[in-house]
Amino acid sequence: MTFKTLAAPLPKSSPTDPLMRANHLTVVRWLLAGLVALGHLWLLTRGHEPFRIHQWTGSYMAVNGFFILSGLLIAKSLHTRNSLSAYTKSRLLRIYPALTAIVLAFIFIFSPVFSEPGGISRLWSVDSWTYGLRVLAMGNPEQAPGGIFAANLEKDFNGPLWTIRYEMAAYILAAIAFACGLISRLSRVLILFVSVQCAYLFAPLFLDFSALPDGALSLLRLSSAFLLGMVLWQWPAARRPHWGIVIALLGAFLIFGEQFGGELVGNLALTGLILRFGLSNRTLAPLVKLPDYSYGIYIWHYPILQAVLFFSPGLGPIELGLIGVPLFILVSALSWHLIEKPALKLKHRPGPKAVLVYESQSQL
Repeated sequence: MTFKTLAAPLPKSSPTDPLMRANHLTVVRWLLAGLVALGHLWLLTRGHEPFRIHQWTGSYMAVNGFFILSGLLIAKSLHTRNSLSAYTKSRLLRIYPALTAIVLAFIFIFSPVFSEPGGISRLWSVDSWTYGLRVLAMGNPEQAPGGIFAANLEKDFNGPLWTIRYEMAAYILAAIAFACGLISRLSRVLILFVSVQCAYLFAPLFLDFSALPDGALSLLRLSSAFLLGMVLWQWPAARRPHWGIVIALLGAFLIFGEQFGGELVGNLALTGLILRFGLSNRTLAPLVKLPDYSYGIYIWHYPILQAVLFFSPGLGPIELGLIGVPLFILVSALSWHLIEKPALKLKHRPGPKAVLVYESQSQL
């Protein structure tokens, strides 16, 4: 079945719409991934993240930003592709090659070297392989076996992997919603966004989430961020917010961010910043051509920082950054050039009518 028979007309946008041509969204992804890594430099050495506005840490808001941006670009992909198989292949090729590489690195490198006890026997440990399969099956990536990084302050292998399953869930649900026509009009997407956002805001006041399946609240949180991005696809005019509105939202977040609804205000302010910088009418060629290491940075920085601390447990955040940041950027570069970019070339070529709106910024 093709999407062509179900899709509504594309939202009206200017031929010079930055979303449809060269833009700075790759730079934005770098910044979001860097903000997550920055927070973890302190988390892994001091046990807390100092970069926060009220209770909202930089890494927390960066994850929201990733899902907002993902929602915008996935909506674009759904509306400009013409087949379910092409969309599915694109999403799988974006997530799984690099994720498989880090799972194999866990089994063959991290588990034997950094576990207590470690050793070559970890290579054929059932627990190690089961954990790897659980990660690839989008199960819970926490509680890696073998006592890995047991002497470190934070004892988990790769905390940031927890969001990947929600990203995949968003891809699947977005495709189903599109096929059913639920996101084919601005009014419909707005209704979905408002409904999920209200559930996220008010459900904790009336429900005991500890009695619900693990991750229910996170699902509402990230779904509302994702749907906010989808609203932006259907509402091209909103993708150019006035700087006055952005500054007002930032001010409201600074003043009222700890109040009820503060996260929503923060998400709106963050969205404004992403749009102003990522979809600027003026582009800088070096930034447009920047390779997209963001996914690699996101999934590799944590275990590499943990490995550095394993060998040098007394490091502070600055010292850890001086050693660890070049290492995980190098590994992220290798991941992009040797794994991710070649995999993305396997995606179907766009048809003649889709060339101008091809998902050139689909590296989420």
